[in-house]
Amino acid sequence: MGAAARGEGAKPPGAPKAGVDVVVYEPYDRAKHGNGPALVVEDVYREFRFIWEPGGYHADVLHPEVAYPPPDAFFDVAVLGGEVVGTVGGTAKQGVAELSRLYLYDRCRGRGIGHALLERFLAWARARGCTRAILWSDKRFADAHRLYARAGFRVMAERICDDPDKSPEWGMTLEPV
Repeated sequence: MGAAARGEGAKPPGAPKAGVDVVVYEPYDRAKHGNGPALVVEDVYREFRFIWEPGGYHADVLHPEVAYPPPDAFFDVAVLGGEVVGTVGGTAKQGVAELSRLYLYDRCRGRGIGHALLERFLAWARARGCTRAILWSDKRFADAHRLYARAGFRVMAERICDDPDKSPEWGMTLEPV
């Protein structure tokens, strides 16, 4: 029986092609990633027909290096083929880490990228000594809610966000982180 028949060397469905589909996760760097995060978030907002407000509500993704300064905040990106395809940010205060801006291009969903970005946030939160994580997410982001639930997040509250759309949101918590 040959190696292929035994499944040796076979890649599971969706596995990266050698050197082509490798996703790199790294801290945001203005010189390297430019406005990539803003492009991702804007695309998701357009997909869901939300209002894109770069001069106000979304200014943080235009300048994540200012909005998420270490050590009490972070902002990472997922890069595929030299393009920013996903984002995640977070802040930490009094033992609580708050997840912000976990977004992916639609074409990149279902490939484990969102999970990897969430795990980066949780690892950062643990390293900061946080014992609880929270997030707020638009109620229409059903795929994201499934991701958060698989990680152990549970709904704790709901609210109307102060974003331009006045979006209804779920508040979710994870304890311990």
